[in-house]
Amino acid sequence: MPSINQVYQVRVEVISPLCVLDGGRLHEEVDFYLDAQTTYVINSDAVLELAFQRWYERQPSREQLLAKLAEREERLLRRRQRNVEDIKRFDEAPPKDPRKRAEQEQRLSVEAHNIREELKRLRQERAELESGTAQSVTIPPELLQNSGVSDLFKTGLLTIDDIRTIPGLLRYSYLGRPEVKSGRSEILTCVKDPADRLYLPGSSLKGALRTVLAWALAPQRAAQALNEFNNARDRRQAAHSLEQRIFYGRKQRDDKRVNHDLLRDVMRTFHIGDSQPVAQSPQLLQIRVFPRGSPITVEAIPDGTTLLATLRIEQYPFTDAAARAVIDFGNWPQYLQPAQLAAFGRQRARVLIEGEQAFFRNRPDATQISRFYADLAERLAALENTNAFLLPIGWGAGWRSKTLDTILREGTREEVFVSAVRGYNMKLNSQRSQRFRAGDLFPASRRVIMRNGQPWLPPGWVCLTIEERGK
Repeated sequence: MPSINQVYQVRVEVISPLCVLDGGRLHEEVDFYLDAQTTYVINSDAVLELAFQRWYERQPSREQLLAKLAEREERLLRRRQRNVEDIKRFDEAPPKDPRKRAEQEQRLSVEAHNIREELKRLRQERAELESGTAQSVTIPPELLQNSGVSDLFKTGLLTIDDIRTIPGLLRYSYLGRPEVKSGRSEILTCVKDPADRLYLPGSSLKGALRTVLAWALAPQRAAQALNEFNNARDRRQAAHSLEQRIFYGRKQRDDKRVNHDLLRDVMRTFHIGDSQPVAQSPQLLQIRVFPRGSPITVEAIPDGTTLLATLRIEQYPFTDAAARAVIDFGNWPQYLQPAQLAAFGRQRARVLIEGEQAFFRNRPDATQISRFYADLAERLAALENTNAFLLPIGWGAGWRSKTLDTILREGTREEVFVSAVRGYNMKLNSQRSQRFRAGDLFPASRRVIMRNGQPWLPPGWVCLTIEERGK
C-alpha cells in the first residue's frame, strides 16, 4: 500500500548568524557575569545554592556557639561588677555640681539597664541552643546584602573559577561582551531546548516557506485582493483576505464541517518539525538598526551551523476522491513538490538580494554588507536546477522577508500601497506614516550585525535543501 505522506529531510545551512528569539532576556549580574573577554551565562539557582552551602559550612557548631556565649557572659559579668563599683563610689562621693551629678547618675543607670537586658538576651539564646529551639537563618546576611554575582565574589562564597570548573554552575558562555551605554546590560535569548542546545523551531521554517509560496502565487491567485488590500478595516484583515485567496482550497459543497479556516488552508498538509538540536554554544551579537540606532545584544545560532529537520506532506487531501469532493486544492500538490518549492525560493531570494544590494549600494559605511550580498548572489546562481535555495529567517531578517514586499507595489498598486501605509500606520508612527509618498523607500532601515563598530552582516540568511529521506 503506498504511503499517504511524502517525507523529506530539510537541511538548513546557516550562512549568517541566525536569531530565533524566545522572548526571554538575560540580565547582567543575575543571569550572566562578564570578565574582560567572555560572557558567562550562569545557573543562578545552582550558584546561590553553592554560596548558601558554603556559608552554612562556615557557621560554628552548637558547642562553639555555647563557648562564645560563655565568653560573652563573662565579659558582661565583669562589666556589671565595674558598674556596681562605679555606683558605690558615686553614692559615697557624688559630684558637687548638680548638673554633673545628674549626668553621671543617668549614665550609670543606663549602663546598668543595658547590662541587664544583654544578660537577659544572652541567657535566652543559651536556653534556645541547649533546648534545640534556636531559630535558623533562612537567608544568610551575606547573600541579602549583595545584589549581583560580582558582589557575591567579594564575600568569598563564590569565585570565578567555581563558575568555570564546577559542573552545573555554567550554562554556557560566549566570547565578547554586550555593548551598552549606561546601566546594566541585557541579552535577548534565542530558542534552546531544556538542555540549552540550539535548534530551529519548525514553526519558523514553516512560516518562512509559507511566505515564499505566498510571494510566488499571490499575483495569479490573489490579483484582485492585491488591488484592494488597502480597503480592509486593519492590516490584519487585509493580510487575512490575501491569505484566503492564496492558500484556501475551494469548497465543493456547502458543509459546516469545512467552514473552519484551518480545514481549508492547504498548509495544514505541510508539517515540518523542529530541527535536531546542536551542542555548540550560541553566538553573541551586537545588532543595530542601520543607518542609525541603539545597540541590541542578542544570541544567535552561529554561521556555519547545519541543522536537520523533517518535512512531511500529507497526500490524502490531494489524492483521495472523498476528500477532494469536499475541498479542491487544485494545483497545490505540484506547488508543494521540492523542486517547485525550491524554484519559488530561488526566485524570491533573487528579488530580495537585488533589493538589499540596491539599499546598501553607495553606502561607504556598509561595504562589507555589500560584499556579502554579492557573494550571496553568486551562491544563489550556483543552486539552479537543484532542490536548494536561499532565504532569510528569524528576528532581524526584516519586513521584506516576511511579506509580499515588491508585489504590493507593482504597477498600478503603488497608490494602493501608499494608502495602506497611511491607513494601517505601517511606519508605526502616525506622522511618518502620513508623510509617506509614492516612490518613498519602505522600509527605510535594516537591522545589521556590527563588528568592531562597523556593519558586518545581515542576520538570518540560510541555505535550505530539501532531500529525499536517507540521503
